[in-house]
Amino acid sequence: MLFASFFVGISCLDKVPEISKTIEIPELGLTLNYEGWIYEEYDPNSDAKNSGSSKNKKSNKNDQPVKVMFYLFDSDKEKESEIRTNINFISETIPAKYSKATIEDYVASIGALYSNMYKGYEVLSVPQKCNLSKFKCMFVEAKFKLSNAEPSKEVHTFQWIFLKEGSVYIFTGTVPETEASTKGKKITNTIKTLSESKPK
Repeated sequence: MLFASFFVGISCLDKVPEISKTIEIPELGLTLNYEGWIYEEYDPNSDAKNSGSSKNKKSNKNDQPVKVMFYLFDSDKEKESEIRTNINFISETIPAKYSKATIEDYVASIGALYSNMYKGYEVLSVPQKCNLSKFKCMFVEAKFKLSNAEPSKEVHTFQWIFLKEGSVYIFTGTVPETEASTKGKKITNTIKTLSESKPK
């Protein structure tokens, strides 16, 4: 599990008058600026409690191939919305038998998976190759309907998918469809702040 930390060098306070809100992402060697967002670490124990899992159950990497690293929640709360604009970061280990899979293969597979999981799932444009800092990734924009809401309640997603050394890393921005044009820009602008971490 990735834990974000704030690094404030006392000796550098005269050079940095304000504490910047950044997250170190060692898996990718990147730093993300989350100004305008509320950072929240994922608590795996909350899922265990909600699902009634046994306290004696041993947890390991094989139990949870997909790991949620953290969430960023929009500091501006939406009024009368069933979903709060957020960004989450997850990692997934690719099974050895799929070790030769390309990032395009992975994008195609999750597209098929999401189509079965989410009502009315629709990819809005052809997935695009892009570069963020020193990495190549795939960008996927889609939308789907909330299964327990009115047909008009739709969710818009933005995903940046990275493949590195047998693992997939995904940033997913989620926003109510009605606010996609405004909050979507905030999500994409935040992801664009990804930069190579400085050596320590």
